[in-house]
Amino acid sequence: MSSDAVPLWRCMAVIEVGDHIDRLDELIREDGLHYRLVPCASSPKGFLWYELHVDSSGSEHRAARTAWAILWAIKRLAADGVVTDLRIVTGAEWLHVPPSALPRIDVDISGAAHH
Repeated sequence: MSSDAVPLWRCMAVIEVGDHIDRLDELIREDGLHYRLVPCASSPKGFLWYELHVDSSGSEHRAARTAWAILWAIKRLAADGVVTDLRIVTGAEWLHVPPSALPRIDVDISGAAHH
């Protein structure tokens, strides 16, 4: 994507976490992928919902790969106990994207993402 391209944000998933995780976007930082985690205006009591927006100005395949990578990174944070009460409300189908040729994102328990 060129630096002149305007992102075309598409909501690919809604993620639910415990309400004490008010900055999910700070736990995952991946500069190589074009995405953002946007807090929803309302969430069920005791939880926070985030929309996973992916830049879809490129190919559908790239948007799907980005959604897959971010959702798996969040699942790894949950497995490590960093993120509690994780539920993928919508968009779990992106986890079924074949992982071949996907960018690798390693997430440590501090929440920092690494290649």
